[in-house]
Amino acid sequence: MKKLVLICSVVLFSLSANAQLRFGFSNPLNYDNWNVNDTSAGVELVVWTPNNDTLTFNVGADVSAVDGSARNGFEFNFQPQKWWFPPGTNIYDTTNKKVLKYNVTPNTTFFGERDFYIILSNYEGVTASQLMYQRNMMRVIIDYDGTNVGIKRLEKSTYRLFPVPATNVLHIDGANPNTFKVVDLSGREALAGNVINNSIEISSLQNGLYVLYAETEKGMIVQKFSKY
Repeated sequence: MKKLVLICSVVLFSLSANAQLRFGFSNPLNYDNWNVNDTSAGVELVVWTPNNDTLTFNVGADVSAVDGSARNGFEFNFQPQKWWFPPGTNIYDTTNKKVLKYNVTPNTTFFGERDFYIILSNYEGVTASQLMYQRNMMRVIIDYDGTNVGIKRLEKSTYRLFPVPATNVLHIDGANPNTFKVVDLSGREALAGNVINNSIEISSLQNGLYVLYAETEKGMIVQKFSKY
């Protein structure tokens, strides 16, 4: 009987641990790549509540930039700010996401790869243990001369992802990706590997919504899809 109670306690603890609130960078990588010509360059912050419930209190942090080889106010412009998600935030109307722009500045005085860092600090409503990917810092890599050191996002009009929803295989038309990563909507990596014949085997995924990251010679595919 005691053994049964212990097992039940472990299961309940595991469920509660998986259901904790999470906050931070939505990008599963330790870095984010951009091209200087990409006007959408920015960091996306997200918050995920237990069981996808509506947020009932403020959750956020101070967000600031730290110079690397790129300098704030010269090669990019990012104002320190406090960003928090207020009560009422939920995943269904996408209020749980916020893009903070880097405002990359085209620069004629140097070329090639430059980087800086985005830092989260002074958390509100969360602790360091609740940061997504256990990360409070993300490196931002910018390509300033078009050599694709930084990777520009592909416009959805230039390729087609099908079928959506998908069951076993996801196909990509109009682009030739080499590698891919699939993450679920809470930011956990669910699948990764090489793209074979412009197709990705997804039968091992559980039913649900995911985000595909696939790197091509022309840029990065970043798109949501559903699996059923």
